[in-house]
Amino acid sequence: MGNSYIGRQPIVNERGALFAYDLFSSGCSKSTYATEVLVNNLQSIFGIDRILGKRVGFIRADERFIVAELQELLPKERVVYALLEDIAVDEDLQQRLAQLSAKGYRFALNDFAFTPENIEKFTPLFPYLSYLKIDIPRSGRIKRDDVENLKKRGLTVIGSKIDSHDIHTECLAKGFSYFQGFFISKPKVLENTSFSLDQESVMQLWNLLQRDVGIDELVNAFEFNHMVSLKLIRFINTAVFSLRNPVSSIRHVLTLMGREPLSRWIMLLMFSEAQASERNTVPLLLMVINRTELMTKLLELIVPKATKEQQATAYFVGMLSLIHLLFNIPHREVLRKLNVTAEIERALFEGDGFYGELLTMVRSIEILDIEAIEHFLRKHGLSAERLEPIIAVTMEKVNQFDAQMG
Repeated sequence: MGNSYIGRQPIVNERGALFAYDLFSSGCSKSTYATEVLVNNLQSIFGIDRILGKRVGFIRADERFIVAELQELLPKERVVYALLEDIAVDEDLQQRLAQLSAKGYRFALNDFAFTPENIEKFTPLFPYLSYLKIDIPRSGRIKRDDVENLKKRGLTVIGSKIDSHDIHTECLAKGFSYFQGFFISKPKVLENTSFSLDQESVMQLWNLLQRDVGIDELVNAFEFNHMVSLKLIRFINTAVFSLRNPVSSIRHVLTLMGREPLSRWIMLLMFSEAQASERNTVPLLLMVINRTELMTKLLELIVPKATKEQQATAYFVGMLSLIHLLFNIPHREVLRKLNVTAEIERALFEGDGFYGELLTMVRSIEILDIEAIEHFLRKHGLSAERLEPIIAVTMEKVNQFDAQMG
């Protein structure tokens, strides 16, 4: 494996809207030149716009990287350099941070354990920092007053390694401004929760498409659900789908797009429309696009002559792996509503079969589990060079959707 993979984890604000990406590179977490490898990949291999889109990137940096005057390799408005916790705090570092801060470069402390010892150690650097990423599992005693005091010093506080919605709620109550962790991709199951009217209607329409009903019955079903039809037509007419001609009727949509693509867009509609509610789901929508793109591209890599049915199954396994997050109810309950096949259900819950293997690989890519990625590549006789462009192109498409969502 080379060092050309780049991973990214979302950092969101208090409403759940995407703010930035925390960037990391494969195969170099223990390397002395980890930051240099990542910066080189961003600059000369992938391109920073391709990886970040319109967002800001947090990049881990050690003392050597800061003192070596390598920051100017990347545009200062696009990155925040996050200092490692084991960095040596001395006069040389302070002077260098002062110089760079005066030029507009931004710095953070990366995954900082909030302890009296660390506060004492890093206080001299606070005037030159914009963000403080607090490692929540190692900072159990932090209080709201502590967060307020940090804000008074001009620091924006980010909660890092948040692994549940309960912990996220606690951090929100303590005054944290941004949040990072796996809670973003985990469901918050609520009791006595039901589907909204629009969601039920969209799911009924999706089921009609899967049953291959006649065109007249399908058009009537859409036209009976006026609001759903209007939303669907408006959504399909957006630049996201790059249609040559605008559509003005459901019959036109079916003729122009076909049933399978329409089924996909209906699923995306459910995710996209949810962002208008109180729960901002843009990061969730972007995660869905990331998974469906990787699922279909991995399928094409392994089965170059994959049938339309195989492509559709790969797409829906990727999408359905996250759909329960949209409805905030148990996963199996959502799948019962959608009448999915036993094959898809086993792929989602047990990782069984070919599509379960693809989904497991996608999850490995999301967290850059190098050992699992290497095992998958060896099993299918693939090289890392064939996987790297797939990951980059997928990130680029996610960025395009992100730009369209405003």
